[in-house]
Parts: sequence; structure tokens; C-alpha cells
Amino acid sequence: MKELDWKILIVLYEKRSISKTAEALYLTQSAVTKRLKNIETEWGINVIHRSNQGVTFTEDGIYLTQKASIMMDFLREIREHYAQRECQKDVLTVGIPNSFSRLHFPEALSKYIERFDRLDIRLIPSSSEVVLQKLMDGSVDIGFVCGDYPYLGEKEPLMDENLYLLVPAGMPLDEVERQPFIQWKMNPLVEMIRDQWWKSQYGGLPHQSYQVPFADIAIEMVEKGLGVTTLFGDKWRIDPEKAQLIQTYDEQGNKVSRKVWMMLSDRCFQNPDISDFVSQIEEYFGVNK
Repeated sequence: MKELDWKILIVLYEKRSISKTAEALYLTQSAVTKRLKNIETEWGINVIHRSNQGVTFTEDGIYLTQKASIMMDFLREIREHYAQRECQKDVLTVGIPNSFSRLHFPEALSKYIERFDRLDIRLIPSSSEVVLQKLMDGSVDIGFVCGDYPYLGEKEPLMDENLYLLVPAGMPLDEVERQPFIQWKMNPLVEMIRDQWWKSQYGGLPHQSYQVPFADIAIEMVEKGLGVTTLFGDKWRIDPEKAQLIQTYDEQGNKVSRKVWMMLSDRCFQNPDISDFVSQIEEYFGVNK
């Protein structure tokens, strides 16, 4: 089996959909189906059963998928071992919240790699308040933080990210308040912005009927008509036939938003390669323009 085959098994087990797996791996559906057939032929087993509801893994498929994670770890260790021998790069540790890592960082990072690629960048995903704590105790070199947290070091405002209400497609606005609210994990400062806007609109705090860990899950629940939620940013993957984003405004008619910061440790000014990374991020987000 090729490395791609192991990746397909892992992603397919998570997505339970050949189309979503193909999309996640930037492949065609036919390519994913062909690789699955090759896996089944190589081992003489059936990996999945297909139905209108998606795919179901066989017992053999589950076993092979469990081994896939082990194989990927082995391959990663081998690759890192030889990469360290061939090219020692300075390590840059970056703390990054979930929403920023999904909506903004991949493209910004790709621009840096195209131009420089002189650092071994290691991402530490966590909430903004934890990222800030890791920045202050030296666990990360750069922290991307959503919300106006106090920081005595150098920091750059990257953007204002607007707050949106996400509701099922076609829902009248006067029905929003009565809908179940789907709460996903936000940092306290950002949640306060959301709550203040909601209270100004509806006279009280949202009734949290559901609690989920990530915005992606909340989006899917809204698309299935299970309630409403709020999102910062408009780059989320949303099916316009199932849900609609609505810009929020405060009582003065201003867009409700949160500020996103890049916070820097002292090390960022002592290493020219890290300075190049910082400059590229600033250029990508149009800082100082």
C-alpha cells in the first residue's frame, strides 16, 4: 500500500463519505474509489459497504484503518529523521486558535513557503487564552490571538473579523430568538462580544440548547435545521441552499467584530528567518498599509 492509501482510509473513516474524502485530499471521487479497490484487491478483503447514507466500514476495514494511523506515524518519524539529517532548520513554534487555523492560516503559510521556507514551523492548536499563556511562558514564539487580550510584548493587529448569525436558509429573522442556540467553544472575550450583541437584540442571553466543540459541527447542525449559531468570519464552508450568514450590527449601526492579533516573543527579533516569516504574515494581511 502507498502512503496515499493509508491517508484515504483515515480520512474516509472520519468523513464516512467518498465525496468528502476526495475533497479533503484534493482528489477526484473516481481516484478515491480506485485506490479503495486496489486496497481490497491487495489484501483480499472488503473495506467498506456503500449505501445512500454513506459508507460503513467492515470489520476488516476497521482493523486496517487502525493500522493506518500507526503506519502514518512510522512514515512521519522516518521522514522527520532524515529531514533533520539533511537540513537542519530553526524551529518556529506557533500557537494558533482553531478558527484562525482553518480560515486564514493555510493560505498565509503557503505564501511564506513559496517565498522563503527556511523554518521548521510547528503549530500548537489551542484557544486564544491558552495561546497567550504559552506565549508568556515561552512555549510558543508567535501567538495568533482572537480578542483584545492584554500583552506587554510586541503585537500586530491583523484584521477585524465580523460576527455573523447563521440560520437555516429561508428562516425569517423574527423566528431566530425562539430557535435552539448551538454553542461552540469560544474564548471568553469573544463570547462576551457575542453575548452583548445578542442581549442588545433579544433582551437576554442566548438559550444554549446544544454545546459542541467546534464551529464546523455547529454549521452542520444549522444546515440540518437543528437551530442557529454565530460565527466570526465569512470564509466558513457553508451550503447556501441549507443555511445563510447574516451580518450583525450594534445599536449604532456598526458591524460587530473581534480583532485578531499576531503577538510576538523577543525571539522573533533575534532571528532573521523568523523576522522574514513575520514580515510575510504582515504583508499577507496588509498590516501597515
